[in-house]
Amino acid sequence: MSGRHTLKYAKEAKKDSRLFSGAALAATLIFGAIFYIFAVVLMPLKVNNSIAHMSPETIALSMQPAVSKTLADRSFTLLVDGKETTFRLGDYEFTASPDGDGQTEQVEYTDDNGKTQSKLITTVGNLCFNETAVRQFIYDLAKEYGTPMIEPRYTIDGDTLTVHNGTDGVGIDFASLISTISQRIKTGDYSPISTQIITLEAPKVDIDQIYKEVKCPPSNAEVTTDSAGNPKFIADIVGKNFDLEAARETISKDAKSWKIKLTLTYPEVSLKEVRAPYCLDELSSCTTSYSGSNAARSNNVERAAENINCYGEFTDGYIMQPGEEFSFNGVVGERTEANGFMKAPVYLSTGSTDDYGGGICQVSTTLYCAVLYANLEVTERHNHLYVIHYWPTEGCDATVDWGHLDFKFKNNKEYPIKIKFTYAKKKLTVKITGTEDGITAKMTSKVTNTVNYNTHYKRPNADHPEGATSGGDKGKTIKVWRKVYQDGKLISTEVESNNLYNPLDKTIYTKNLPKGAEYS
Repeated sequence: MSGRHTLKYAKEAKKDSRLFSGAALAATLIFGAIFYIFAVVLMPLKVNNSIAHMSPETIALSMQPAVSKTLADRSFTLLVDGKETTFRLGDYEFTASPDGDGQTEQVEYTDDNGKTQSKLITTVGNLCFNETAVRQFIYDLAKEYGTPMIEPRYTIDGDTLTVHNGTDGVGIDFASLISTISQRIKTGDYSPISTQIITLEAPKVDIDQIYKEVKCPPSNAEVTTDSAGNPKFIADIVGKNFDLEAARETISKDAKSWKIKLTLTYPEVSLKEVRAPYCLDELSSCTTSYSGSNAARSNNVERAAENINCYGEFTDGYIMQPGEEFSFNGVVGERTEANGFMKAPVYLSTGSTDDYGGGICQVSTTLYCAVLYANLEVTERHNHLYVIHYWPTEGCDATVDWGHLDFKFKNNKEYPIKIKFTYAKKKLTVKITGTEDGITAKMTSKVTNTVNYNTHYKRPNADHPEGATSGGDKGKTIKVWRKVYQDGKLISTEVESNNLYNPLDKTIYTKNLPKGAEYS
């Protein structure tokens, strides 16, 4: 059974402030308890009789979101010198604050026997809003009528606090407007509010209030987990302090702004250090297609990718600690039937043949490109005998051969990195994640020489019908450069590799030899 309850206003709410320049004014901005507003502005709330058995804290917390949402949907029409504008409370974060002493209220309800009962509760907090946003609203309105008044303000850049003096100008009386809105919300009166543009004198810089806002002890970053086991991070705070007496002396001198030296105390544990083991930031990614691969080659590509994802103790990506070296052969393992690999085409100096693991060089090449873009240190890499076509930048490939040629690189980052492959619809993607450091790299290449291929003719067969062709790539010499950027700014350009690719002769299968040609 449910019934009506009424809330009786008991005491003034705790005061709050948001900005140093409006600290004195902001004390007038907290307008009564949220439950008082809920009772006066809204229809009486229907509550279950279980409220009699709930703690005051539980009652208050359960009602707060409803009050906040209702306020977010409310708005006033402001008549500024006769011109209409809309002031939507939700745009300025008018909500129920979860902090503060709150109000003592009497809640009346109907119990299971139909009798009226009452319970004394303390509500949570008061109403609050984004003072910065409200002042910006006033500033934007004032621009239509002249030069707006500018509040004193401050900025922090490293160990320097810059305090900016305010300037006189036109605007709307902030305290008067907020007081009117406060009273209107209390009484549920959302009719238009008339106000006017006036000349305002900028407040004096309150260095004592700035000191209260800026001064803080250092605090270490922390990590917690939610109910689903996902990490939640609490950022570190750099401790700040300054000589208040010296600052008072500094701002006593007439100026538009003043610089004050800050004393910084760094926390022992930074947010980067706390986040680092989770490898949350994408450092690079590369995708190649193997849509033209047969079932055996596709199997080999996916098997090699999975061997990297699930190597040793890893089940969802290979994690490398700072300074650790990765060996493609060591991680992927020998390409044998027992290890799940199939026979597929591989290139030899004499052409192509089928062998176990054919196609896994696409995995090493895809990884190599991601390694380059993440600006990791390559310690061993070999180009293919012939130019490959599944990556657009020529010269950025990496071939491997068990027992002979390996692909290796080091994690030269400050924090761990994670390598993870995914594949779907014949597309292979590798992502390298870690801790963002602002470093990126781009690759450019140039063909410095070419060698033509020869053409051979063979008779058609079951695998190669009339007119089928294979090969036909010129030999090339390709130079590759790595360009490294820090936060988008080029900081270095170095030669990454010099690559020599053999020409791959073209074979044409036909019964009709051109004049003068012979079968090979």
